[in-house]
Amino acid sequence: MRRCTALYSKSHRSPTPRTRFALHFDDLLLTFPDGRWQQLHLHGCRTSVADATRERRFVRHMSLRMVSAQVDLITPPEQGAIAPRAAGLPVAPAEAGVVDDDAWETLADWMISGGRMGRRTVAELAHLARVATPYFASVIGAHAARVAAELVWERCGPMRDSGGDLGAALEPLVRAAECSPRAADALVAARSALGVAGRPGS
Repeated sequence: MRRCTALYSKSHRSPTPRTRFALHFDDLLLTFPDGRWQQLHLHGCRTSVADATRERRFVRHMSLRMVSAQVDLITPPEQGAIAPRAAGLPVAPAEAGVVDDDAWETLADWMISGGRMGRRTVAELAHLARVATPYFASVIGAHAARVAAELVWERCGPMRDSGGDLGAALEPLVRAAECSPRAADALVAARSALGVAGRPGS
């Protein structure tokens, strides 16, 4: 029996208006498509992540529940495959904000980990910096510098002239800075902490 791929593949649709956000330590700053904004304190927040549907399409749904507020965020439905009726997934709340996939995944990871930077790689910190406020991005960059230094010292020893190795260790942050102003803030902070020069022409 021939499978009807139209039920499972993506189709072209207009982008859903996006909800933007920025992390600032324990705070989440949300900007909605209509211009409204909201600041949420995340300490004690209960987070749940699950599959859901919106307009019969698969989405990822994150619910943030605080004492005085609840926020629901989903991935873009127009980018999700069409969900057959047999999927039996819950429908995402109609008021859920739509967030780009990469940003959604970064926020979900941050919330599930309890909002901790410890044990993160430079690449993971680079992703985190992309969704941070400018000041928090600088703090992330300084932490990325420590992670890079520890990595190089473990590999080469602390006595070696390791400027080039440190620059290489920061490469994930360099790449992120090419397309993100906040990652660029983090990179400046990391290079300042390490005394590593930028690339020629940068």
